[in-house]
Amino acid sequence: MTAEEDEQAGRFMGRVDEDAVFAYARATNDPNPRYLAGDAVPVAFTATLVRSLLPWSAFSPDPMGFVEGWRGGVHGQHDIHVHGTVKQGQDVRWAGVIAGLKQNRGGVLVTRRIIVSDMTGAPLVEHLWTDFLMGATLRGDHADWALPDHTFPEQARSRPFASRVVPVDRDQAFRYAGVSSDHAPHAMDDAVAREEGYAGKILQGMCTFGLCCGAVVDAGAGGEPTQLRRVAGRFSAPAFPNRDLDVRLYDAGRTPDGARSLAFEAFQDGVAVITHGRAEVSEKCGAVEV
Repeated sequence: MTAEEDEQAGRFMGRVDEDAVFAYARATNDPNPRYLAGDAVPVAFTATLVRSLLPWSAFSPDPMGFVEGWRGGVHGQHDIHVHGTVKQGQDVRWAGVIAGLKQNRGGVLVTRRIIVSDMTGAPLVEHLWTDFLMGATLRGDHADWALPDHTFPEQARSRPFASRVVPVDRDQAFRYAGVSSDHAPHAMDDAVAREEGYAGKILQGMCTFGLCCGAVVDAGAGGEPTQLRRVAGRFSAPAFPNRDLDVRLYDAGRTPDGARSLAFEAFQDGVAVITHGRAEVSEKCGAVEV
């Protein structure tokens, strides 16, 4: 099968380019020397590769055939599960399915399950990418797939673990656009952002998430990215350039298999921009069924 036929079938291939990793770390203000030295990859880096699977037409059947009346969409939440080690210079491939369609009062949640594998097919990273289609209505009956839970446990607030202040620069959205190809108009143009009701340009959701991931690795995993086996969060409000992020981590106990569970939130000027954050830290990564 040719590369073109692979893409038409929703399967993509690419390379974890060393300079792209370096640029991603710079674009998310992550000074971790492991990335800059070339011997590790940021946990959210592969989100820049799998953007090729974001168009609904890449999936069969196209979920838009089951949705009507939507007036716009936003990235609702994201959940990354790490199953292996992604290495700089490595060739990888990825494919995805629509894992869930769920109606709620405000619209429809659509979850893509995208798995990045090595060239032998061994899974490395799994993205659960959930968009919220505002005002949408589902047609017909659809199985309600339960997303893995990452609800913030309120009891964790009594167990603060660590915090980090992450700088957000004036040109943050533009630098992230350069490494991710995410040129969302409201991140690139003040006029568009104001038309959508914002005070000015906002950060891409995965830019905000990437900034938080750097803080989680630093504060929660001692700067060792290979110990992070999961990171998830809900996008609760837009983040803006030139305003620092306050990332707060809490001890959420242990997972059933003994990994440390951390809850986290991110604030900007006192407003929560990431809620229901969850990270799992262990020395080894598990396996995934595909």
